[in-house]
Amino acid sequence: MTQDRAAIIGGGPAGLTQARVLQALGIPFVIFERNADFGGLWDRTDAESPVYDSAHLISSRSMTGFEGYPMPESWADYPSADHILRYVRDFAKAYGLAAHTRFGQTVTRAEPVDGGWDITTDKAPAERFRWVIAANGSNRAPLMPTWPGQFSGTLRHAASFKNAEELKGKRVLVVGLGNSGVDIACDATRTAVRVAVSVRRGYHVVPKHIFGKPADVFADDSPPLPIWIRQRIFQVLLRVILGDLTKLGMPKPDHRLMETHPLLNDQFIHHLRHGDLEILGDIERFDGAEIVFKDGHREEFDEVITATGYDWVIPYIDPDLLPWDRGRLAPPLSIFPGAANLFLLSFVESNGSSFSLFNEMSWIIGRAIALERTDKTAYASFRTLVAGQKFDVTGGLKMQGTDRHVGYMDNRSYRKALAGLRRQMGWPKVEKAPSPG
Repeated sequence: MTQDRAAIIGGGPAGLTQARVLQALGIPFVIFERNADFGGLWDRTDAESPVYDSAHLISSRSMTGFEGYPMPESWADYPSADHILRYVRDFAKAYGLAAHTRFGQTVTRAEPVDGGWDITTDKAPAERFRWVIAANGSNRAPLMPTWPGQFSGTLRHAASFKNAEELKGKRVLVVGLGNSGVDIACDATRTAVRVAVSVRRGYHVVPKHIFGKPADVFADDSPPLPIWIRQRIFQVLLRVILGDLTKLGMPKPDHRLMETHPLLNDQFIHHLRHGDLEILGDIERFDGAEIVFKDGHREEFDEVITATGYDWVIPYIDPDLLPWDRGRLAPPLSIFPGAANLFLLSFVESNGSSFSLFNEMSWIIGRAIALERTDKTAYASFRTLVAGQKFDVTGGLKMQGTDRHVGYMDNRSYRKALAGLRRQMGWPKVEKAPSPG
């Protein structure tokens, strides 16, 4: 018999956001968290956490976090990983979410059965739930590229990197110029004898502060201009602030600002200007201790760290039930796959804070569950509406055609799309987060 309750799989920021919404709506739920405490990827005691010791938020404190539960103003604009873990756990404690959680249980299978879902864990047999919210996170399966030849040094993914002491005295090549790759390269300059970054294209670098404001606060405070005007203005502004980065060895970007995931870093430019790290081209192959680059030259390195992202995985659900596209999920609004009573929450990537999106996504999911619970006919109409509608989640951005950018969203446009869906369904335009306690 199907129990009238939801299974939330994952006790990180996304799962906890959803739990608070269901709690406010009076919908019973259980959180399944495979670790001994909350935190998700911010829990660095988890062997699968990709978070390194020096990690900080790349969205600012004031633009990030649980709605109605701000981070302390005494914290830095870009808090550390330790601060974020404490914040997540304090939030869970404030709303009493541990009482609804089964810690130390890994969900091994979620299977649709008779209008509900059977949830099986490594500690318990199948148990019936009516709804499932997959919130296990998107940075759990390292995406490791391959090259011809053999490398005699150490080759590993950035997911295993913890601190710069691991690189002491080594010649290090970081592959990839995402935010993690840049952070690791900057970390490495403290202990490695040489640091280089291999890139396939040029990128726009955004400083973490613009005119004294966090970059995302500055952008959010700017007038709501068309995206192409914002791109031009900000590209000129960045050129004025940072200068011509091609003079520091960076290739010229082959795309406009915001058409790839933004690269926010201040130290990177500093280290380039001081010769602490250098930019190299794309790798062609390995040859023992040497790396042969596509421009024909070769150099020796002791360690290669690939900061090349992650595949998204939901290992407990049959892949045929999910709309996979090149290792990404892009159902309507990154929430509604075709399977009945299944919702996705933590599988979204945008040019802004994921926390802020989780807040709004969780209210959409919560209201959808409440509708299914009380009026199946209206719920069926709602799902038909969602499935048949094309939502503008890019705001006109022409994202690069890489696997990473499948389903990529402009934060501001995505939030407008969610608000539009709420209006169509007659739901409250703004739903205030409940107070803790």
